[in-house]
Amino acid sequence: MVQQALEEAGHQVVALSCAEELEDEAGGQQVDVFLIDLNLPGEDGLSLTERLRAAYPLAGLIVVTARSGLKDKLEGYARGADLYLTKPLEVPELCAAVAALGRRRERVDNLLQDQNTQRFTLRQQHMRIGKAGQAEVALSASETSILVAFSRAPGQRIAYWQIAETLGLDLETYAKASLEVRIVRLRKKLVEAGAPGTCIESVRGHGYQLCLSIQVL
Repeated sequence: MVQQALEEAGHQVVALSCAEELEDEAGGQQVDVFLIDLNLPGEDGLSLTERLRAAYPLAGLIVVTARSGLKDKLEGYARGADLYLTKPLEVPELCAAVAALGRRRERVDNLLQDQNTQRFTLRQQHMRIGKAGQAEVALSASETSILVAFSRAPGQRIAYWQIAETLGLDLETYAKASLEVRIVRLRKKLVEAGAPGTCIESVRGHGYQLCLSIQVL
């Protein structure tokens, strides 16, 4: 009945009678939501919930069970359940719960895809930066060092003195305007690599902030 109701709601459903069937029937498939009964033959539902949370960290996990005690609920959530629903349960509510977790998974997938598309890769030893689908841009040694410093700083924000220290300069004798010229040149190269013009923003009275996601290799 549950399988039919979910399929009628537009979901692709694989129904299993026990945990041991999981690898044979659903192993390797992309799963958005698991619906788990706790009273399973063989491996129990709580153990299965914990195992699935480790194997499918982004999937939704819904426990549906007659165990309604607070201790049971707390253990279900501790094992990795997103929702713990107790029987008797109306089918429309169950369908709504599955749909809600399915939408959450879709948003997470879209966010991860956007992040991967927008993330820049800095190849430190080769002194080159780029992102997926675009040509890499060559950097100088000092520009590479500045980007590495940005990536390691809290909030990707670094002060003037930290830039000078990274470059081995004495800020008292090295004009702050010269540092600004270096940042302007670095910003132009990042824009050439596909970054927006606001990729490095000036923080008045402090220094600069990098507004890009960078992976340093």
